[in-house]
Amino acid sequence: MFIASLDLGTTGVRTFIFDVAGTILASDYQEWESYYPIPSYVEQDANSWWESLKKTIEAAIKKSGIDQTEIVSLSVTNQRETIVPVDKDGNTLHNALVWQDRRTTDQVEFIKKKIGIDKIYKTTGLTIDPYFSATKILWFKDNKPEIYNKAYKFLLVSDYILFKLTGQFLTDYSNASRTMLFDINKLKYSEEIASELELDLDKMPEALESGTDVGEITTDETLFDKKTLVVTGAGDQQSAALGVGVTSPGTIKLTTGTGSFMLAYLDKPNFDPKKRVLCSCHAVPGAWVQEASIFTTGAYLRWFRDELAREECLEAQNQNQDAYDIITREANGSKVGANGIITIPHLVGAGAPHWNPYARGIIFGLALGQKRRDLARAILEGVAFEVKKNVEVFQELNIKPIELRLTGGGSRSDLWNQIISDVLGITCVRNVIEEATSLGAAILAASGAGIFPDIAKAAESICKVDQKWLPDKSRQTKYNELYKFSYDLYNLLQSKNTFKRFNEIIQNKDMD
Repeated sequence: MFIASLDLGTTGVRTFIFDVAGTILASDYQEWESYYPIPSYVEQDANSWWESLKKTIEAAIKKSGIDQTEIVSLSVTNQRETIVPVDKDGNTLHNALVWQDRRTTDQVEFIKKKIGIDKIYKTTGLTIDPYFSATKILWFKDNKPEIYNKAYKFLLVSDYILFKLTGQFLTDYSNASRTMLFDINKLKYSEEIASELELDLDKMPEALESGTDVGEITTDETLFDKKTLVVTGAGDQQSAALGVGVTSPGTIKLTTGTGSFMLAYLDKPNFDPKKRVLCSCHAVPGAWVQEASIFTTGAYLRWFRDELAREECLEAQNQNQDAYDIITREANGSKVGANGIITIPHLVGAGAPHWNPYARGIIFGLALGQKRRDLARAILEGVAFEVKKNVEVFQELNIKPIELRLTGGGSRSDLWNQIISDVLGITCVRNVIEEATSLGAAILAASGAGIFPDIAKAAESICKVDQKWLPDKSRQTKYNELYKFSYDLYNLLQSKNTFKRFNEIIQNKDMD
């Protein structure tokens, strides 16, 4: 028996074939384009999702060497919040508005005035932001009324794929809880919010638990056997949390790619009075997650690689190695505290816990005696300090961290993992299978097919630990002092309105 996992990200799709022990037999990847009508607008053609997916399905099955009839079930995980309007036959009526799209600032202000931040947060667990799908649906209603009226459903990425596979308009709780229309307390769409916004909830797909068997494939367009069961999946971050075993209180996952996403397991909704972190439904039925987003973490290290680490890149090229391996090896030659450099990684504004769009990245303490390796280490430490800020918020909210499960490209760095452990004073763990998002979807697919009777227990048995990093007390003491200074530095600049004032200066057109 084998399982398929369909992982539709922001830039492309991967199809994985797993066995029931969680081992990857084969995978394939296809990219797709994003379109930018103007710089702050981000769109994708939903048809390209399907066309790309079909190619990866065929390639992955052929690479695996198995017969497609041996694949018992599949599930889908996806980029969250992205929304596309479709007619009754599932035909797209407009390009999808991607989660990165920022065109809905007017709708955000309208929702703030009409409903208020408190009501939205206590109902949906979300802040009012262009990220979330409701603002995008409202934009269609305000600016493209002919499309809004013609739309039979507004679908998230996985919803669209589920329709193409089964002909049904369905979503799952974890994805629905990112629309800003879903009551995470009652596990159903909020009629009150929809009524206030004058949005028609009939235009939303039915929401089900993750891991629900919704029937067999009805299309002939893929290489899957039509008897393959289709199972509701989860949003990418919740799926990744499941894929590293975040299935009990005290477990937290940290995925570091372009940014970093922290999710902590909750057995009931948990709201931050200061609204610094969000709350959404988990991929595990009957569970929720506390979530914090840090926007530029791996992206900060990539900036260093591309702009400053030319020698390391040349060395990596000559030795056929990854440039990041060379950079982190060099950073390991610097001391705790990066020889006097502190960085704050707010290169595109600050996410949780600050939610400050005006914040900017900071390199503090430069001196003539410092080396490039010191700045590289300072970036790793600065990201770890940002993670610690959010862990402290989680602790305020009565989440007691036992272990941090590390995933994503950043988790490949043993040095970075150790720094995070030392800064937090918490054991950090990396699992054998790095593709946690797809593994989470595979666990849901297997559970939906009855292979595993319990999703949480399945994750516990499948998620195998590769390596652990334990905090060093002496380094932790040094980091505590540096962390406090870094936090004080940010607060000092923010208290003087420095970030906003600087933004106004650089936005001044007279400077062109």
